[in-house]
Amino acid sequence: MAREATPVQLLRSEVYNKRPTPQALLSGQPAVNINSQEPGLFFADETGTALFKVGPCAIGFDPPNAGAVTPGALGNTKGELWLDLNDIPSNPGPCLRVWDGVAWIDCVPSRIATALVSDVEPDVFLFPDGAMWWDTNTGLMYVLYNDGVNRQWTQVSGNTVG
Repeated sequence: MAREATPVQLLRSEVYNKRPTPQALLSGQPAVNINSQEPGLFFADETGTALFKVGPCAIGFDPPNAGAVTPGALGNTKGELWLDLNDIPSNPGPCLRVWDGVAWIDCVPSRIATALVSDVEPDVFLFPDGAMWWDTNTGLMYVLYNDGVNRQWTQVSGNTVG
């Protein structure tokens, strides 16, 4: 008895960040991008309207497909991961983010605040809101507070060390 083989049609591209549209894929047809900077395997859902990417996680300072404007064609796919290497005081990095279909959201919604021990007041622009500073000269504890207008060290302990 002869076995019939079902050919697999695989769309492929070497172009950086090129992704298929879900409408261009046949039911069950995978597509692959083999570019070394942003490889990935793609497939469409059963409706042919949503595109999904299977690994790997993008790593860098800019989100994958930062210049893309059309979701599905060159845009990001729901559930796609990006390790954001940006490190700014309000959002210290790196940070793992996931595309929810509309925007990149943090996988860890709150960041761990920094604890500082110093006899010199730290620069408020170098640390995230909620960072704590213990002044070794006075023994006072401060928290970095942002009231929406100003960022300042606000005293949280009551007495100096005597």
